[in-house]
Amino acid sequence: MKNRYIIIYIICGLAMMTLMSCERDHLYYETVSRDKVQFDIDWSKTNFAPDSKGYNEDNKLNGVTILAFDSATHKLVTELPPDANWQSPVVRLAPGTYDMILFNDSREELPSIRFDMESPFEEFSAYTNADTIYTDQPEYLAVSAVRNVSFHPEKTEYYHDMPEGYYRDYIAQKISTVQKAVTKRINVKVYVKGMNYCKGMQRSYITGLAKSVNLVTRQPSKEEAVYGFNLVNREFRSSDYTEALLTESFNCFGFNEDKIGKDDKFELTINFVLVDNSVHTVTADVTEQFEEWYEEHKVDIGIDLDLDIDVNMEVDLPPTVEDPVEAGGMTPETVPWNDIVQDIIL
Repeated sequence: MKNRYIIIYIICGLAMMTLMSCERDHLYYETVSRDKVQFDIDWSKTNFAPDSKGYNEDNKLNGVTILAFDSATHKLVTELPPDANWQSPVVRLAPGTYDMILFNDSREELPSIRFDMESPFEEFSAYTNADTIYTDQPEYLAVSAVRNVSFHPEKTEYYHDMPEGYYRDYIAQKISTVQKAVTKRINVKVYVKGMNYCKGMQRSYITGLAKSVNLVTRQPSKEEAVYGFNLVNREFRSSDYTEALLTESFNCFGFNEDKIGKDDKFELTINFVLVDNSVHTVTADVTEQFEEWYEEHKVDIGIDLDLDIDVNMEVDLPPTVEDPVEAGGMTPETVPWNDIVQDIIL
């Protein structure tokens, strides 16, 4: 009898334990998900494309720099370090909406270009650091602008299986953009007769070119700067060395289209140092050449900004007798020649 009660007590105890026990839940893993944005950048319309006519093996693209502006205040928030993945950089910023400017390389690799880091997004420009005469030509610069790029707050998520890491980054959106040049290349070509009367060159100048360019609209400024350059690439065109072609190419920020058809002029000034140590200055109005270039290419300007501008000029130097005495007077400083030797194919 007692054994029966004992068995009943044991069964009741086990039943109560079963009813009171909790089901064991599976262990879940906490993670934080963060969205990122990937830019798919098209460089095919720039000189960084291998099939471009201006492609230079010695000046390859090293990366892309991204400037992020707050879309509400239009102020610069951060400058992301150059990303070596210049085709598809991936960006993560604090939650918010941003406007962004993308350009080649880094600011340190573009020492001749100044950026106004205090300017709002719509007015952000690259400019020369000269008040009047600009003697350092800007490096090649290609840009694009993207508006209203959103980043969301981090989210806490739980997973049944153990994830690879605490943070889970994913591409929330992909944005395509096309880089275009905001610098323009000027090719100066001066055909000289009487080259035997010239002993060297001093700096030459051209007026009418823009001092800055808006990186959002890609429009050159109405404010102008005088660009200085050394016209010392010399290629003789006659066997007696009396005729030669002098050339020089340099980058600038183009020119404002409002100049075309106005009274504003483009002037080219060349300074020759003759054999008698006198400086022979030649100034030419080359406005017509710029107007002809604009009329020919104005349809293509918005499509391809890498169209070079050729500026041509012919000069006849006056006959001059070499001054044998240089010790008693001042000898003008000259820039050394860079002679171009053309192989003659027989």
